[in-house]
Amino acid sequence: MRIAILSDIHSNFHALESVSKKIRELSCDGVWVLGDIVGYCAFPNECVEWVKENASIAVLGNHELAVLGLIDLQTFNPYAAESLLWSRERLKKENLEYLSTLSIQAITDCCHLVHDSPANPGTATYILSKKDAYFNLLKQKRELAFFGHTHIPSAYRLWGPEVDLLSPLKVYFKGGRYLINPGSVGQPRDGNPKASFGVLDLKEKSFTLYRVEYNLKAAAREILRAGLPKVFAARIIMGE
Repeated sequence: MRIAILSDIHSNFHALESVSKKIRELSCDGVWVLGDIVGYCAFPNECVEWVKENASIAVLGNHELAVLGLIDLQTFNPYAAESLLWSRERLKKENLEYLSTLSIQAITDCCHLVHDSPANPGTATYILSKKDAYFNLLKQKRELAFFGHTHIPSAYRLWGPEVDLLSPLKVYFKGGRYLINPGSVGQPRDGNPKASFGVLDLKEKSFTLYRVEYNLKAAAREILRAGLPKVFAARIIMGE
């Protein structure tokens, strides 16, 4: 069984459509989404509806918590807060209702899925170092956990007393505990503007990272046309 794992779509339907095409080409058996479906870009309804139709599991990100009124917009920078207000006003009732059914984490037979932190889900805590990862690896509910939020692909392994920083391009599960970030579909921040996602192969016991080209300029134009902050158009072009 091969499962596509997506995070941080952020209303970027141009990127999501290209990722969706790649998922079909790879003949994935399912889709899991790690939150932040909305925010920043211009197509919140289209992205939520895609997740409704295609994802067997989805969890809440901090941007969903904000549009649902569950966390204060003052916890975001002014540009992000502006985009969230814009999204809240435009999301259809049925899409808001769908988001309200999601939880901040999901635990399957094999995996712990969360947007931000397995140890403290829903707190918008960043995992950016081996030190950050160590505490979460100890606290995650399964030996394999997936997270998003940073918009940067990464992989950590706890085997014995030490945390190893692995290449996220290909990870084989050969013992120990693993914590993996598939990067961002809609707003990568690792200097590579291509949409990022991963595939978990349960038979092979591996994770593979994929990067997908999409029409960056069209996505940026729609951000500007919607009247959203220009910084978000620049960020998707630069991948930062």
